[in-house]
Amino acid sequence: MQKLFAAAKELFFPRKCFFCSKYGDLICADCAALLDVSPVHRPDRGKKYLADIYSACSYENRRAQKIIHALKYDPFVRELARPMAQIIAGHFALCGRNPKDCFLAAVPLARKRLRERGFNQAQALAEELAKIWRIPIAGRCLEKIRKTRRQAELSQSERRNNLRGAFVCPDAASIKNKNIILVDDVVTTGATMEECAKVLRCAGVAEVTGICFARTER
Repeated sequence: MQKLFAAAKELFFPRKCFFCSKYGDLICADCAALLDVSPVHRPDRGKKYLADIYSACSYENRRAQKIIHALKYDPFVRELARPMAQIIAGHFALCGRNPKDCFLAAVPLARKRLRERGFNQAQALAEELAKIWRIPIAGRCLEKIRKTRRQAELSQSERRNNLRGAFVCPDAASIKNKNIILVDDVVTTGATMEECAKVLRCAGVAEVTGICFARTER
């Protein structure tokens, strides 16, 4: 039945590139090349709790901005999470990193925001990365218990205060001594990931490494 549904979907809604509308892939090879995926890693070890943050693309790339906005706000293009995850995984491999023996976790949304949006774009990316890397997602390791202001609107000190106490770890026992890869769609200063990493490390996680589709220029 599932195969029949997939075939019908392809017949009536054929897959085409999000950018150029060429039939075949959701992001064709030519348009993927224009995302300027980084083949190298610029270390970000200035955080106390995060070991590092990896980013596949620059958020200054307009195509990267467009696809992130679409995944976040357009419920009809949730399937973009898969090619975006493939790009993230490709960048991770180019940087010589192996996710073996790690668990995945997504930066969570507050419950109200999750209801409004219908899904968490970071969770969608984590689920696709779990399939690509064949590693598990850590269940119930992070929860956002209150709504926060948009980080982009705040100063550096305001960002820290804005996030303080916003995240909790409901099930610390399941992640104790594990290595976690923390996933988000876009990162600016990394303050949100750092706060999540703080909660995870205090819950007994051995190491937290951040990874995202795009990051603003530092």
